[in-house]
Amino acid sequence: MISNYPNRLSSRRLRGQAIAHLEGQITRLDEHAYRVKSQSGNGEYEILSTESGFVCSCPDFMFRSTVGKCKHVWAIDISKKLRDRVARQIVIKALSTQVCPFCQSGQIIKKSIRHNKHRDLQRYLCKACDKRFSYNLGFEGMKATPQIITSALQLYFTGESLRNVQKFLRLQGVNVSHQTVYNWIGKYVNLMQNYLDQIKPQVSDTWRADELYIKIKGDMKYLFAVMDDETRFWIAQEVADSKFKHNARSIFKLAKEATGTKPKTLITDGLPAYHRTKQEQSIV
Repeated sequence: MISNYPNRLSSRRLRGQAIAHLEGQITRLDEHAYRVKSQSGNGEYEILSTESGFVCSCPDFMFRSTVGKCKHVWAIDISKKLRDRVARQIVIKALSTQVCPFCQSGQIIKKSIRHNKHRDLQRYLCKACDKRFSYNLGFEGMKATPQIITSALQLYFTGESLRNVQKFLRLQGVNVSHQTVYNWIGKYVNLMQNYLDQIKPQVSDTWRADELYIKIKGDMKYLFAVMDDETRFWIAQEVADSKFKHNARSIFKLAKEATGTKPKTLITDGLPAYHRTKQEQSIV
């Protein structure tokens, strides 16, 4: 079953989630102030936190605020909740050099020192399985130590801005730019994403599909997205040049591959591409 929904609040929420999942769209100034890029052209909108909630400087919020949040406020709200969830759940533990990572044996000894461009790296030997290893996997080639990098990530995901993380590192005697901290975040979040992509998400049998006209790398494109209606889990997305000529078959193929299932109900805005795909592939 496919149903069309006239509810503009649901559409704004989905569009806000699309913005929240794209890199470089949201700039966090401090705990109460943000900037979100305009999705229809140049410029940015300011979003401020007030006692009654977030307010946005965009025309949609200023002139039609009675209908609820605009997509920019939804983007900030979703991004903030994701950040809070990460802060509650993620704990970066120090690497232990007490057991072998292969057989978990405690019979390990220091074997040699590997000298590289940035620093020395201790090598170990496990006397139980005769494996050689180091505890620096994933940080090779980095000028900063794993402890510094993980500390920076921890600070950022607990709500500190890039520049505040930079100031903290400077107090520790580490002089790096806020761009370097941003690069660390991009690198290790992508590594985490590669791991998460291998996990089948638990989703409901009702999905939402919508499209958003957004600027990507300087060009205006249509971002097609599918999300779970119950959990708001972002299932799949793809970019297209055209809205009406685009065949939505590929994004539903991605969604089915990601979840290993298909929905019983698909909620859309009535775009013909979704109905054509339903007839061709029996999505639901």
